[in-house]
Amino acid sequence: MFSERFTHSVGVDGADRRFRCCGRASRCGIFTTTTASALLLIAAACLVESTAAFSVEQRQNAHAIHRIVFGTAALSKADDPIDLLDAAFDKGFRRFDLAHTYGAGESERIFGQWLDTRPDIARGELDIITKGGIGDDAFGDPNRPLLTRSSLHSEVDESLGALHTDFVDLYMFHRDDPRIPVSDFVEWINEAVNTGKIKRWGVSNWNFDRFQAAHEYAKSKGLVPPSANSPQFSLAVPDGEVWPSTYSISAP
Repeated sequence: MFSERFTHSVGVDGADRRFRCCGRASRCGIFTTTTASALLLIAAACLVESTAAFSVEQRQNAHAIHRIVFGTAALSKADDPIDLLDAAFDKGFRRFDLAHTYGAGESERIFGQWLDTRPDIARGELDIITKGGIGDDAFGDPNRPLLTRSSLHSEVDESLGALHTDFVDLYMFHRDDPRIPVSDFVEWINEAVNTGKIKRWGVSNWNFDRFQAAHEYAKSKGLVPPSANSPQFSLAVPDGEVWPSTYSISAP
C-alpha cells in the first residue's frame, strides 16, 4: 500500500509552496523510507504572490532534482546505511529528512557519521531537515511530557550534535500540542533561529488553523513565521489518526 504526503510550505519570502511526495504507507514525518527504496519524490511546486489567500498556481521544473528528498525513518534498519547514503548522494540527492526520534536517534547519528567522514561533501551542498519537540516519544502520545523552552533548545542541540553540523536548514515541530499556545512555539523556535542553529522552521502534523495562527502571530510580532507544514495525506481516507497527534487532510 502506498500513501502520499502533502507538504504546504509558506516561504520566508511570502511565497506559498505545496509539495506532494509518495512513499510506502504509514510512517510519521514529512517523508517515509524503506531499506529497499529510501527515495521520495516531491512533485508539483507552486508560487503565489500573497500568503493571505494561500492560493496556488502551477510552476515550471516541478520535477527538478532539488525537489527530491531522501527519507531516513528506517535508515538504521538498512544493511549498510552509510553505503545507502553514499548511493543517494551519488544519484544527486541533496535534501535529507530526519527526526530526533527516527530509529530512537539512530538516523541522525548515522547521518552525522556519514557527513563527518565525507570531507569532500561541503555542508553548503546539503539541505538538512530534522524534526523534534516531542522528546523521546516516537509516536506522539498526546499525554507525553510537556515541551518547554529549555527542553526544545536541548533537543535542537542534541540533534545538531548527532548530525555533526552547526545548523539545520529546516527544523520542524514533529507534532502539535494543543496544551501549548502557538505563541510559545513561535517565540521559542525564533530564539533558536536567532542563534543561527536553524535557518527556517516549520511544523509537521499540525492542522491548518494552528499553522495559520502560528504564521499570523509571528508576522504580527515581527518574528520569523513557519515556512512549512506537513500534514498527513493518503489516497485512502483514514477512519482515525494514522499516528497519535497527527492531522490528515485526506477527504472523500
